[in-house]
Amino acid sequence: MNTYTGQFSPMKYYKPLHSPFDPCPPLKRKYYSTPPQLYIPFQPPNLEQFSPEEALKRGTLWKALYDYYENPYRKRNP
Repeated sequence: MNTYTGQFSPMKYYKPLHSPFDPCPPLKRKYYSTPPQLYIPFQPPNLEQFSPEEALKRGTLWKALYDYYENPYRKRNP
């Protein structure tokens, strides 16, 4: 499914099956994001924390669990 490049990435992809009879143009890759808590089996003591205001903006108190989502389908301006 995912091609290993030697670096960790929370954004993964797979190549969906596309039939020649599909009326829609195919997506060559479909992307999905894996959250950081999947890779932390237990909560280590003394994790670095955001300030209360910043934690409300980011949706988590702990910096290690923050995951910024970037839409992989959005075209980037060069």
